[in-house]
Amino acid sequence: MTALMLLGLAVGAAHAQENQELPVAEAGGTSQSLFERAVRAIEEKTVSVQALELLRGQLAEVRDANAAIVRRDDLAADLLSAQLESLGPAPAEGAGEAADVAARRLELENALAKANAPIRQAGETLRHVEVLIRELDKQLRLRKLQEVVERYPTPLVVSTWQNGLEEVSEFRQRLWRDIQSELARPSVSKQLNRTVPIALGLALFGLGFLVFLQFPLSRGLMRHAERRRGGVRGLLLALASNSTFILLPVIGAVALVAILPILDIRPNAVRTAVSALPVLAIVMIIAHWLGHTIFAPEAQRWRMLDLSDAEALRGLRLCQALGVFLMLELLLETLEIDQAFGPAAISVLSAPLIFLAAGLLWLLAGTLRKNEAATEPSELREDGEPDETDVHLKDSGFLLFLSLLMRGAALLAVGVVLAGYVKLARVASIPMIVTVAQLGLGYLLYHLARQIFNAVTDKEDTAPVPISLSISLVCGLTLVFAPLIAMTWGARPTDIVEVGRLLYNGVQFGDIRLSLDSFIILIAVFGLGMLVTRWLQNLLRRSVLPQTRMDAGARNAVLTGVSYVGLTLAVLIAVSTAGLNLSSLAVVAGALSVGIGFGLQTIVSNFVSGIILLIERPIKEGDWIEVSGQSGYVRKISVRSTRIETFDRHDVIIPNSDLIAGTVKNMTLSSKTGRLILPVGVAYGSDLEKVKSILLDAARGHTSITRYPMPSVLFTGLGDSSLDFELRCYLKDVGTILTTRSDLYFTVYNELGKAGIEIPFPQRDLHLRDIDRLADAIERRSEARDPD
Repeated sequence: MTALMLLGLAVGAAHAQENQELPVAEAGGTSQSLFERAVRAIEEKTVSVQALELLRGQLAEVRDANAAIVRRDDLAADLLSAQLESLGPAPAEGAGEAADVAARRLELENALAKANAPIRQAGETLRHVEVLIRELDKQLRLRKLQEVVERYPTPLVVSTWQNGLEEVSEFRQRLWRDIQSELARPSVSKQLNRTVPIALGLALFGLGFLVFLQFPLSRGLMRHAERRRGGVRGLLLALASNSTFILLPVIGAVALVAILPILDIRPNAVRTAVSALPVLAIVMIIAHWLGHTIFAPEAQRWRMLDLSDAEALRGLRLCQALGVFLMLELLLETLEIDQAFGPAAISVLSAPLIFLAAGLLWLLAGTLRKNEAATEPSELREDGEPDETDVHLKDSGFLLFLSLLMRGAALLAVGVVLAGYVKLARVASIPMIVTVAQLGLGYLLYHLARQIFNAVTDKEDTAPVPISLSISLVCGLTLVFAPLIAMTWGARPTDIVEVGRLLYNGVQFGDIRLSLDSFIILIAVFGLGMLVTRWLQNLLRRSVLPQTRMDAGARNAVLTGVSYVGLTLAVLIAVSTAGLNLSSLAVVAGALSVGIGFGLQTIVSNFVSGIILLIERPIKEGDWIEVSGQSGYVRKISVRSTRIETFDRHDVIIPNSDLIAGTVKNMTLSSKTGRLILPVGVAYGSDLEKVKSILLDAARGHTSITRYPMPSVLFTGLGDSSLDFELRCYLKDVGTILTTRSDLYFTVYNELGKAGIEIPFPQRDLHLRDIDRLADAIERRSEARDPD
């Protein structure tokens, strides 16, 4: 985009003398008012683009002046409004008012109307101007569209090539005649003997910088930078090496471009092309520098894309080829300005260039897509796991999207140029190429900022930077490059100004005006409030709460409450500081509250339940609870739900309303003490006192069981196969109930076995009738099978 803008400046300087009076002449006489001239220009639709741009600029000045009048505060009007408000509200129609108050009210109203008259007049003028500017913008866009869709002879027809080649031949002959006439000038012929050696010296000097000096110097600096694996000095050496790809070509290009002015040869047929030679050189230098910077085929450490050396070299060559295309395309456009070719020649010359651009875009898109794939780790650590520092994650998908756009633009450019729409093909290809260059430059600046941060903080080159720095860099680069990309795709500078004006003035929504400054203030104050809240939470967590007698659950409840209060205050203060008047939303909020209440009643119920849990604290973090068929430890109590970790290490999310409205069993609310009931069955005929003694000794010998209340043994019943007992005891920590139960069963089983007490199992008696008949039947069957 920079190259195209420079080309426009060069062309505009070359033709300034021809076009400087065109807008005024076509826009109308100076005796007409600005509004009348603008209305006539809009209605006639024959005024040149230059005149429309001039009229729009003048209308924009009038609009800004009146907008300033509307926005400024009038102290006299404010004083009159305050005095009028002091009289109270105006009486209803038909109601009476004291004569002196009514006279004073009428006097103040007339004075206020007189004070507001300039503001009212400026407002009317402002609305009038905005309508005219809007109509002028529509007409300018329509002119631009008509210019883009202009059709040239299609290159698919043989006659187009015949006519185009004839026009090219005529241009070549005309150029040769101009050069001969220039050489025949006495001032030129006399100085050739003196200027030719100087021109040859400049040519050798420029080629030396371009060909022989650049690569040895850049490679030497890069080798020194590679030896230093980090730090500021290594980064400075890398920047110095990279700068050689732009500084040395600039010196060489300046030397080569200076040859024509020294020879003093200015053919009229290529006057604009000669004046645009510096722009063409800049385009090629930028393409060469960006290719070496982004792809870096000879310095893998500084390569910004995850490509092999061969792919990086291919990317560099594609960038250089695209620079050559832009040079040729800009040269062709400057020759069109000089009216060197007719429509047929333009179509014939543009088609090969568009084909070249489409092919290069297609190949470059394929190279960029190779960066999308994740690469395998090249080596493993000693433990067999991949080295995380050598694993490159997949790209976010932006390069894939960009490559698809590039290939789509390539196909579109080829299709429309074959149909004869040369300018439309240029719009499809050239802005795409320039956009890729701009995105590459933006990524370069982002990468450079990260390298500088890592170098200053003495970190590795590949170390991640803070997320706040990354977000700030992305936002800043977006603000810089978004207008440039928009202008690349056809947006006029006035469109960018209009967007900035809209962001500055804001958009009105009833009594609320949203603008860029109010949005920035809103975000800044809210962010500051959140920072203060986080600081207060850390202060309470580290310094204040540890000195209190609160348990962990109470501390978390206090911290959560501080978070909610801080968030609410931050929102309220941010809205108030930004000057947003939310009173007009009260009616809308009231109308929607019923519907929202029905739709969000479950969420609101859970929210209120969460507040109750934090205040009443029937459960707290770390408690062992049973609710809704789930049992586990409470890990987090949030506004909407509570997270429970089961004994299987599963996280279960329980809505807060279930904890308030349902039945919850909290084993550790008041204390961690809990009762353990251990059922034991022994065989009939066992010594009951011995069984009781074994059970009590097992409980008394376990360290997890309290001495008071004392363990007890109950004879619970006579079972089908056993005598049923229960050992009841209390645990110091109910969380050890499973391990304690297991230990007691081990002890009881071993002691009962030593005491000869049997632990029965269910038994059944089987009675067979007519056993003699059954034995005879079996014997007869056996004899029948074995007659011997």
